Formats: sequence, structure tokens, C-alpha cells
Amino acid sequence: MDKKQEHKICNGYESSYMFLNDTDFHQHLKECESCRKEHEKLEKVSALIKEAKPYIKAKQKRNKILKAVCALALLCFTSFSIPLMMNADKIYDDIIAMNSPTIEEMGLPVDEYGFLLVE
Repeated sequence: MDKKQEHKICNGYESSYMFLNDTDFHQHLKECESCRKEHEKLEKVSALIKEAKPYIKAKQKRNKILKAVCALALLCFTSFSIPLMMNADKIYDDIIAMNSPTIEEMGLPVDEYGFLLVE
């Protein structure tokens, strides 16, 4: 009968934690076994989170630095490669123009300026 009365009084760990002040909450933990067990579990989880926090922060910082370095490398690569590609097209066009046969080499009649002679 005592357990049933205890469960009637206790509204659960979450509601007790939210709506009771600190002294009433600690008093409730002394009286209620289920809430005390829940509180101990959450304290263990909280301790683990506090222990892992520096490692998580360091990993996040490393990830930010890595992203910045990758962005900088991509920027450098594109700023160097785009002008090279533009120059390569121009150089390719110049090579094609130099290697293309002239009208005279093709055996067609030309005037003194090298233009096609039309009679």
C-alpha cells in the first residue's frame, strides 16, 4: 500500500525536476526510490558528457580548420588552373594557325600579297 501511495505522490522524475525547487527536489529524491535511480543514471551520463566534451570540441575545431584549408586549396587550384586553361586554348589556336597550309601551299593561284587570285 505504501508503494501505491508513493506513486500517487510522485509525478515522475521529469516533472519533479522541472517544477520543484532544489530543496524540494532533493527531499523528493530522498523519499522516492525510482526518481533517485533515474537521477543517478542521469548523473552518470552527465559525467560522461563532461569527460568527453574537450575531445568533441577539439574534433570540431580540427574539422573547421580542415574545411578552411580545403577551401583555400580549392581557391588556389582554380585561380591557377583557369588562366592556364584560357592560355592553353589560345596557344592551341596559334599552333593550329601555324600548321595550317597556306593557299599557296595548297596549289591555288595567289597574288603578290598571298591572297587568293580571282580572275
